[in-house]
Amino acid sequence: MLTQTLKDVTLRNLFAVLMIVGIESAVALPHINDTLKDYRLNSATTEVWLDMHRAQFMAIKEKRTIRVDFDQDSYRITRVTTGEVTLTRHLTREYPEISLVVSGGREGIVFDRTGATEGDSREIEITGPAGKKSFTILATGVIGNLP
Repeated sequence: MLTQTLKDVTLRNLFAVLMIVGIESAVALPHINDTLKDYRLNSATTEVWLDMHRAQFMAIKEKRTIRVDFDQDSYRITRVTTGEVTLTRHLTREYPEISLVVSGGREGIVFDRTGATEGDSREIEITGPAGKKSFTILATGVIGNLP
């Protein structure tokens, strides 16, 4: 009889704990989802920012013109003289629902051998479910800080 009472208490305790965990999970899940969306947007922005630095440093190091061409969700870094694509990145593969907009259209950003860009300053905007992040590349080649 004592064993049956202990089993009943243990089952009630287990059921109560499962109910509490279930309620806490239901409350926390939306916050976790928002945090993941923020993380994806921040990571995608950082990745694009680092790749712009990579293209600029490549131009300076190799003393060549390097071009970065953009699509809605991807971009590629190309050596202009040879046409060799050195990097292609598809953001939506790693970061679903992320898109990319570059001011001045999709004609790309060109870094000359000194790291400066041809033309006007350009803003790169990364958009996702959590909002927008952007940074600017000045004509002098200065790449703005991450937001």
